[in-house]
Amino acid sequence: MRLKRNFAVLSLLLWMISPSIAQKNIRVDRNQINEIVENLKDSLKIPGIAVGIAVGDEIKYVNVFGSANLETKTPVNINSVWQLCSVSKQFSTVACLKLAGENKLSLQDKISRYVDGLPENYSEISIFHLLSQTSGIKDYLNDKGLYGVPWESVKEKVFSDTLNFRPGDAWRYSNTGFWLAAKILEKVTGMEYDRYLTQTFFDELQMTHTQRISAEQVIESRVNGYEYREGKFYNRIEDMHKFRGQGDGDLISTLNDLLKWNIALTQGKVVKKEMLAALWTPTKLNNGKELEIAPNSGINYGLGWFIKTIDGKKIVWTPGAGFGFSTSSQFIPEYNMSIVVFCNKNEFLMADEIGFSIFRNIAHKN
Repeated sequence: MRLKRNFAVLSLLLWMISPSIAQKNIRVDRNQINEIVENLKDSLKIPGIAVGIAVGDEIKYVNVFGSANLETKTPVNINSVWQLCSVSKQFSTVACLKLAGENKLSLQDKISRYVDGLPENYSEISIFHLLSQTSGIKDYLNDKGLYGVPWESVKEKVFSDTLNFRPGDAWRYSNTGFWLAAKILEKVTGMEYDRYLTQTFFDELQMTHTQRISAEQVIESRVNGYEYREGKFYNRIEDMHKFRGQGDGDLISTLNDLLKWNIALTQGKVVKKEMLAALWTPTKLNNGKELEIAPNSGINYGLGWFIKTIDGKKIVWTPGAGFGFSTSSQFIPEYNMSIVVFCNKNEFLMADEIGFSIFRNIAHKN
């Protein structure tokens, strides 16, 4: 898919998925949302949860539950700072899209144009392949077990290995692809990745609590992450101390900051609205078929976002897990609605399921 050539098609897609319903007064029953979250918090044994809901540019619901720190018995508050984990990937994706809109790169550019020392079998990999998780590049975490390893060592060990498949033939999650995207952004902008995000997005949107993860820095109201096993909670702070990744899971933020981001993004204030459909359109593989992340899963993948249908409504989202956290940032185009869920318990897709439960409740009432 070539981004420029498809702008007319993407504009039509966006018009189709966000018509007059965006103007509808979506009802959010605060008491029922509270009940849903409280019940799930207890049944899933989650120390603390934060939930935010926005419709259009209006925040409809914000609430927090439980503990930010079990050791000090500190409750979660509205300004609590959470690990975003892989929700961070959407910032890498949008940054690439923004630079493409400024004609500073193309998503169809081969990554060899920006990254030196690539093996020959990487020659057909494009930026689009990185962002759509169709590059075939080994995941430095799940495939190679290189947690806590600096980039030069990751590059050496991953690049010397074979690809999982020919670029564009299949889908497989690869954190390495997003680390590579961050390196490409640095090459194109001449700025450190973190500085580019701060200057271009965070400062502009007054996201004052959003920054790169830091184990050493004192960060007010930082939430602790936990793992639950054998009937006990265990602190996962050592994961944060070891983490070296970039572009794939390296940001921290607050509920209000991420809601600001979601509102600005979905309202066309970060990149042009007609470009957003590129993020949320299922990727097509080399065989022309829309990819599914697993056979008969009903879950597609765009550029950094997962895509599925719940109760007949399209929902796009970025999930995150790690450091003792589960996070989710969701958008329902037909309702022009964002749902953000943070949990400080390490379990993949747990925050996503809480968000989906909240959406089902809202959808049944609207």
